[in-house]
Amino acid sequence: MTQEKSETKLNSKGNKRGMHPNSQKNIVGQRSGGRPPNELSITVKQREMLPLPCPYAPGKTWLEWLADRGMALAGENAGYYRELMDRLEGKVTQPIATDGELIIKVVYDDDNKGSATQS
Repeated sequence: MTQEKSETKLNSKGNKRGMHPNSQKNIVGQRSGGRPPNELSITVKQREMLPLPCPYAPGKTWLEWLADRGMALAGENAGYYRELMDRLEGKVTQPIATDGELIIKVVYDDDNKGSATQS
């Protein structure tokens, strides 16, 4: 019995990584992470539309119409109001829980430079 050596194709670094036809590197049009290129982004297209005239409200741009609509919905629905306030004022942060009392000591040295320690 004779054993035949099978040739293994290797990449430029000498290994088989990325050589499979289904490798992300070999799929045309895909970037790592799976996100589409920027020119295919829905957000980019929506931002381009903001200064254009809105067909739902003659005389207004999409930006003006969306702002008016958001304010109207916030007056009718608590969920919309909460979202609007988060966007206008910033989200309210949650307080940090501690286990008991927090003591902070400030120690001054001879150079009048203070340092704070926590215990």
